[in-house]
Amino acid sequence: MKSIIFILSIFLLIGCSDSGNKQQLEQPKSLKVLLESNPKKIKINEAVAFTAEVKYGSENVSKEAEVQFEIIENGISIGSVFPKNKGDGKYLLETKFFDQGQKKVIAHVSYKTLHEMPELSFQVSN
Repeated sequence: MKSIIFILSIFLLIGCSDSGNKQQLEQPKSLKVLLESNPKKIKINEAVAFTAEVKYGSENVSKEAEVQFEIIENGISIGSVFPKNKGDGKYLLETKFFDQGQKKVIAHVSYKTLHEMPELSFQVSN
């Protein structure tokens, strides 16, 4: 009887140690999105490039990510556009603004079950 209890205890310990290893291997990574503009100071009728750099953990995400840039002018959303996928986790939108005022660009990025929405606020001037 003692030998049966001993054998069952060993199987139980082996099962617990295996599940612990699986949990360590399956820890989710985080989705990171860095949104930038070039130039930093934006003027009317001048070209500006917005770039989103998308990473899942330390990996660049160039496929299977859904990326949209929402443009907001003076507090009102004027729509969303799909940026160009430039590879290496970089997404690019080139545009111009024809009116001065407070603007905002929000990058909506979905990958796997994660969603990030970094935003960039700026003033367009003469």
